[in-house]
Amino acid sequence: MIQLKAFKTLARNYNSKLIIGIEHFVKAHQFVWENKLRKYLIISGLIFLLLFSVTIEFVIKGINSFQPTATAFLLEKLKTYINLSVQEINYGINGTFWIIKHSIESNKDSIFTTIFLVIGTPYFSIISRKVSEILLEGNTSTNSWLKEIIRGLKISTKNTFKQLGLIILITLISFIPVIGIFTPLLTFIVQAYYNGILMTDYSLERHGYSVKESEVFYKKNKPVLFAIGLGFMFMLLIPVVGWFLAPTYALVASALYFSDKLNHQK
Repeated sequence: MIQLKAFKTLARNYNSKLIIGIEHFVKAHQFVWENKLRKYLIISGLIFLLLFSVTIEFVIKGINSFQPTATAFLLEKLKTYINLSVQEINYGINGTFWIIKHSIESNKDSIFTTIFLVIGTPYFSIISRKVSEILLEGNTSTNSWLKEIIRGLKISTKNTFKQLGLIILITLISFIPVIGIFTPLLTFIVQAYYNGILMTDYSLERHGYSVKESEVFYKKNKPVLFAIGLGFMFMLLIPVVGWFLAPTYALVASALYFSDKLNHQK
């Protein structure tokens, strides 16, 4: 009985925070229009469209061109340590590459979105700084723009590999009967959470949060970060229009949420 009550309390807490995250997208819409930030929608949308047309194909071609060299290197190293024939080891290596490529092709939208967020780090940093200046009437950053970009790239790259690793693991699980039915939902949850982190970290870095302090913030605000990432992904589902709106709206929503948290702590 006690466990059931604890679960209900936890569920209500998560539900309320999810609603808070979604509400900040409504605030983001008002903020963008009231502060004449519409030009950022156009720029980020054009970047998104340009990258979408080349990114996934480039990644797959890169893996295909890298595979022969990697296979030859791994065969040379593994045949002295594994008690299998060269042909069997080769089958294993090719199977591993197939899983990686299958994971990318099956989840190309989520993979592309993550790559887009990494490549767009310098531009997203500009948008986040602009929002901070409007909210706080001045640039409150404790670091230079360059340091902010470097920090953003580190976090984005680190989380990209984490997300890719989880997606590959989920792809492996998808081959299990019955359990495989739930893998699209798992992929969606993973992607939404990490997208929320990437969108929010700009604000954390600007206010002097270390990487460890940021990770504590992520854990304490998981439902809201998930909601911000979820809103971002849902907006991307809107053909063309969503591609222009989603990045800027998500960045503004995350900045507004962090600003609310700071004001609440004062």
